[in-house]
Order: sequence, then C-alpha cells, then structure tokens
Amino acid sequence: MGLAFQASREIGLVVATAVLAHDFADGLNTVNVVTKNGGTRGFALRWLAMDAIAPVIGASLSLLIAPGAGVLSLLLALFCGFFLHIGASGLLPESHRTYPRPATTFATLLGAAFLYGVTALVR
Repeated sequence: MGLAFQASREIGLVVATAVLAHDFADGLNTVNVVTKNGGTRGFALRWLAMDAIAPVIGASLSLLIAPGAGVLSLLLALFCGFFLHIGASGLLPESHRTYPRPATTFATLLGAAFLYGVTALVR
C-alpha cells in the first residue's frame, strides 16, 4: 500500500481499498485453516492478529524504502500480473469446477463489477 501511495494518491487509494476488502476474507480464511487443521482458538487468534498487522507493517516499511518511479512501476506491474495470473489460472477455474452453478458465475461477474466500481471512484 505504501509503495502504491508513493506512485500516486489515486493508485494508493485503489490498492488500499483492495487490501482492506481482501483482508476481511483473508482473516476468515486464516482462522478457518487453523481450526480445520486442529489448531486451538487461541492459536487461530494469534495468526489472525499477525494477518491483521501485516499490511500495517508493510505500509510502514514503505516509509523506509523509496524506489524510483521506474522501479516502482515495474514492482506494481509485477504484483498486479502475479495476482491476476493466480486468479485467472487457478482460483476462478477451480471455483467454477467445484461449484458449477449460475451463482458462481454471478459472483464472479459481481466481483469484476466491484473492482470496476472501485477503479471508477478513484478517477
């Protein structure tokens, strides 16, 4: 997030919104994985705290690191491409294979519309 804000205020807002929206589901997944694999409630809460503090640590570290505009552009493009690849090649096909229902397609389209809406708000 911090590096995105260094690029521009608009990019920072888009990335911050995406990270915050993602972190809610990520926290649920963290607790779910720990408890489904035999972890205690306390252990799951410690991992949840680590999951919650990670974006704050990352944003804070960006105050110490100030890459040039060229490096920053490449880093943001790399991260965006990496996450788009994971979603398009792994997550979406798996969700549609596991749950081949109209609701799955609707949720995919709703997510795309949400991302478009967040991007449009920043403009």
